[in-house]
Amino acid sequence: VEVPAYAKLNLTFEVSGRRDDGFHQITTIMQTIGLADLLHFEPSADLKVKCEYPELAGEQNLVWNAAVELGKAGGIEPAAKITIEKHIPVAMGLGGGSSDAAAALLGLNVLWGLGLSVEELAGIAAGLGSDVSFFLWGGTALAQGRGEQITSLSPLPPLAVTLVFPDLAIPNKTAAMYSKLTMGQFSDGGVTRQMIRILTSGQFVRESV
Repeated sequence: VEVPAYAKLNLTFEVSGRRDDGFHQITTIMQTIGLADLLHFEPSADLKVKCEYPELAGEQNLVWNAAVELGKAGGIEPAAKITIEKHIPVAMGLGGGSSDAAAALLGLNVLWGLGLSVEELAGIAAGLGSDVSFFLWGGTALAQGRGEQITSLSPLPPLAVTLVFPDLAIPNKTAAMYSKLTMGQFSDGGVTRQMIRILTSGQFVRESV
């Protein structure tokens, strides 16, 4: 079994406040793009997660957690050899780890013959990470809550995208960035609502007058 794990872009990203559970309340439009990792699934006597990057192999990978949680949901011992071909740059906000975890849920659901629906897989995905659920569907979608509440939107037409990756490593990037937010930087979701109107109308380019 082979499953691609597509990267994503955030077309908008707004934070409206801090939640009681320590997460932030967000409103964002996410879009999958053609750049993708590729996950291979094979039967095995035990659970193995392989990757050409040693730091992404084994139990420290979110794919491992996805396999364990899916095994619990299916009432089986998780056993498979999962090989990750990594093409999405790490820690660049493209969601590679979350997308790999979603691909693991989809691929292992087939390999193990569990027959779970995407909605059932989404319940597992929400416990793995805030944006894992989105990658089960992909496309263009509104994500709310801490990112796990997904609503499909009108799709973008085919577009070319240029990605630029800074030579900069930020330890614990997500937590570090959220910690610097002030109340004055919270928003009411207006930018996202405007983007939804644009997506719905299909008017992506403003013609000069």
